[in-house]
Amino acid sequence: MDESVVSFVVERFGDLLIQEAVFLHGVSGQVQSMQAEMKRMQCFLKDADAIQEKNERVRNWVAEIRDVAYDAEDVIDRFILKVSSRRRGGLKGVLKRYVCIFDEWIELHKVGKKMEVIQAKIHDITNSLQNYGIRSIDHEGEGTSSTNESQQELRRSYPHVEEDDVIGLEKDTEALVEELIKEEVQRRVVSIVGMGGLGKTTLAKKVYNHNVIRRHFDCTAWVFISQQCRTRDVIQGILKRVTYTDNPDKNMTDEELVEKLYRNLEEKRYLVVLDDIWSTDAWDRLRPGFPHGKTGSKVLLTTRNKAVAAHADSWSVPYELRYLTEEESWELLCNKAFPKNLSPGCPPGFEQFKQEIVEKCGGLPLAVVVVGGLLAKKKSLDEWEMVISNISPHLNKGKQDQVLGILALSFNNLPYHLKPCFLYLGMFPEDFAIPVGKLIKLWISEGFVPQPQQRAGGETMEEMAKLYLEELIHRCMVQVGERSSTRGIKTCRVHDLMRDLCLLKAREYNFLEIYNQENMEVDNSNSVAVSIAKSRRFAIHFGEQRCDTNLFGREALNLRSLLLFVPRSRFGLDLIRKKQVKNMYKDFKLLRVLEMERAVVVEGLPTEIGNLIHLRYLGLKYTEIQKLPRSIGKLRSLQTLDLRIFGTEVPDVIWKMERLRHLYLPFSQSNTELRIDTLRNLQTLKSVKAGSWIEKGHLAKLTNIRRLRIDDISSSEQAKAVLESPVMDRLLSLSLDRLWLTFPSLTPLRRCHHLSKLRLVGRMQPHSCDFLPPNLCKLSLRLSSLEQDQIATLEKMTNLRILSLYDGSYMRKEMISSAQGFPQLELLQLLLISDLQEWRMEEGAMPRLRRLVIHGCHNLKMVPEGLRFLTTLRELEIIGIRVFEDRLRPGGADYYKVQHISSITLSNTQEV
Repeated sequence: MDESVVSFVVERFGDLLIQEAVFLHGVSGQVQSMQAEMKRMQCFLKDADAIQEKNERVRNWVAEIRDVAYDAEDVIDRFILKVSSRRRGGLKGVLKRYVCIFDEWIELHKVGKKMEVIQAKIHDITNSLQNYGIRSIDHEGEGTSSTNESQQELRRSYPHVEEDDVIGLEKDTEALVEELIKEEVQRRVVSIVGMGGLGKTTLAKKVYNHNVIRRHFDCTAWVFISQQCRTRDVIQGILKRVTYTDNPDKNMTDEELVEKLYRNLEEKRYLVVLDDIWSTDAWDRLRPGFPHGKTGSKVLLTTRNKAVAAHADSWSVPYELRYLTEEESWELLCNKAFPKNLSPGCPPGFEQFKQEIVEKCGGLPLAVVVVGGLLAKKKSLDEWEMVISNISPHLNKGKQDQVLGILALSFNNLPYHLKPCFLYLGMFPEDFAIPVGKLIKLWISEGFVPQPQQRAGGETMEEMAKLYLEELIHRCMVQVGERSSTRGIKTCRVHDLMRDLCLLKAREYNFLEIYNQENMEVDNSNSVAVSIAKSRRFAIHFGEQRCDTNLFGREALNLRSLLLFVPRSRFGLDLIRKKQVKNMYKDFKLLRVLEMERAVVVEGLPTEIGNLIHLRYLGLKYTEIQKLPRSIGKLRSLQTLDLRIFGTEVPDVIWKMERLRHLYLPFSQSNTELRIDTLRNLQTLKSVKAGSWIEKGHLAKLTNIRRLRIDDISSSEQAKAVLESPVMDRLLSLSLDRLWLTFPSLTPLRRCHHLSKLRLVGRMQPHSCDFLPPNLCKLSLRLSSLEQDQIATLEKMTNLRILSLYDGSYMRKEMISSAQGFPQLELLQLLLISDLQEWRMEEGAMPRLRRLVIHGCHNLKMVPEGLRFLTTLRELEIIGIRVFEDRLRPGGADYYKVQHISSITLSNTQEV
């Protein structure tokens, strides 16, 4: 994992040699030498990462490399800070340049001396390799006992040993048995997938020992794989089961053993269980031993990696285990905590702890069993209360702990480039729905994703970061939260216990620190006591109570990332004083990431923000800042600038930030148009105000733009220029706002084959819907004045999943939803459509609709009769229509139309 630290430092050296070459005339040779040394370390660390968990010497050596890399990084960043003030143009800048020539020479001399010290440390570390016997990293640790290996041995599964108390697997067992006894001509692979501790092996044992399975197959075999898959041992283990011999030909080669297995299974209907297989490579080495055999032969494997399951059999859908429900968790815990209890459940009085225990175990069977084992030795309520108040410490004993130790196997098995990405998830609060778009931008700003020139394939960093996240999901370390209209991942989550592992490992690597408002330590100066730690990332999680303390002490001057998380309920409360923020910008000049969403800065941002010249990510969403200082233009390294604030004045300096990739401008910005034509790297541009820059063709200069929102389009010429711009061919998302004016012809939209999301605010001409892109997945319309025939055109869009019709989008009293219309629609929102009185829905309309929202349609008399045919509808939300409240409640006149819907929300509030 530390390879990512060195990789970023190598990149910083490269930037230094290119961008600051004019100032390096005295030390450029040392910089190049240092970069070369770091590159050699980087290559070494890729190999060392795989074995450092099982070798203390290598782990210490890797930690020393990380510290040296941090020291080198500090030298670079502080040198750039010193010389940046001398790069300003104009006569004043030239004079200052000559006046400070002597000071610059002194600074160069200091840099040279510091680099000499660092290089001496590198030589000492290199020499220590031989002094301490670390000769070959490729074989280091082989033959030694390791934490991983001992943990695997503890987890070794035996099919004859079944757990006494198994909860909630009855339906899973029956489903898998049914799948395994299917009479298929070719040998098939059935996979059980899930995170560590979820019960994959337990389920596989129940299936393996099932009477139906025993009768159905001619022979069965169970073998435990583990991370260190030894092909020979696995094949011999299977041969013992299917040939009933104890010593299957020890003198045979691996190839001969595989062939022997193949021949033994060729004429049999067999079932082989491969428990805990970790990699596609392990399967590829074992696969040649499994013939098609007799009709119905199967291989059952358990794995934490969905990619392994898909690789083993692309036609088979992996069986993904679910988490236990609250009731199942409590039943399992009681069975473990009271093993000799004759009556079901728990004794009187103990149920008061149910909610707390269940929440902390998070539905993970392994966690429930471990906690149950702890409580089994406690007989009184007081003893239970003492244990439960300290459950987290019990589940956080490090490598020796049963739960986190097993989960840690997943972390140790990660490729080196995914480890920092996983650890970074610990920055977010517990049970937090992590926005994927933000997460990807943060990963890139942190330097976890390599630059495009370092990779083959041509993917952007954003695309590569999405692949990183998908791999973590496939490895069952991250859970999918909400999906977008295009089926992409909109939010993700981390299981509580997986987050505990994340924080445990993060602190072990000095990767990050977390401060919660509830348990913050405040020093005598009324500041958060930030320890002088090597960790360079800090996250502050605010609670519900007001906090007026000075949040930032001066101990962590090397801080690179600071993320503030403020609850939504705190929105609008005074939080940070300008003086405090000013001190932060003064002290933390090396920051690369600063996220302050909802952290209200009362008096606004100080000019000192311009000191943060290393900043790559600046998040000021909902911070209620009235005006941004012009010094923000000094932030030339910014990649993401999030200014989604209401009515904030932005100075015309954004054009200087040529590295910007994502720009979110304020809602309803009050200032004149901004120059943006220099932002050639821009991929996202949201809420930019229309102006003469459009007619001048500046939009065409944004050659990498993918997501675009333009507000306040005031003329048909501007709208036409946007629609006919060459950037439209590349857009994935588009939002255009003309308010009460009419859009010109939308014919140019026909060529936007990549466009999946479209938002239009303004009147549409007749037949405009005919020209909408065929691949649209999400469509939002407001003030569009649609007729019924245009609704009929929208119904034919075969990819549309989300449709939102806002006020003024439909002007007729009656709307008809035709049979087979909107074949893929999953979400329909009707918001403030005041003219609509009757909605008729034919049977067969919207066959996939899952959620329906009707807000503020005050003249609508009743919900359509056709709702009773929508068997897929799961959520109905009706707000602001008083007449519906009585009609749709149980016993009401229209209840029969909606009684099949599992979630119905009725509210008479007028707010929408």
